[in-house]
Amino acid sequence: FSTQSAQAEQKERFGDYEVHYSAFTSTFLTPEIAKQYGIVRSKAIGVINISVLKKAENGLFEPVPAQLEGMRTNDIQQQQFLAFRRIKEGKAIYYLAEVQFMEGEVLVFNISATPEGQSQPLKLRFSQTFYNENK
Repeated sequence: FSTQSAQAEQKERFGDYEVHYSAFTSTFLTPEIAKQYGIVRSKAIGVINISVLKKAENGLFEPVPAQLEGMRTNDIQQQQFLAFRRIKEGKAIYYLAEVQFMEGEVLVFNISATPEGQSQPLKLRFSQTFYNENK
């Protein structure tokens, strides 16, 4: 799952876990990729991509299944729950959610990821300003 986007993936570390995240406008996806994942390509829809990795005995981080919940808040404090879908490709596991946005809108995301077998969620907060790519 590659987006060729200018949005660099970011990550946060929680002990032996890392949560990687990125947010981008759905038009960054090729029509084929969007169709494959059932994502609407629109200048008003953003995609949130989250993956949870755990440090293995060999010291490398490997994807693990997790339960994801999330909320997005806009600049006038309107909230919307995020509906994450799990995507598994080979060893890769990631979670996608779509959000609607207005041009130049700053959205704040509060994500809670609970790795399989764990009771404590890994809490992540980040913001993203979304722009329509063609001005």
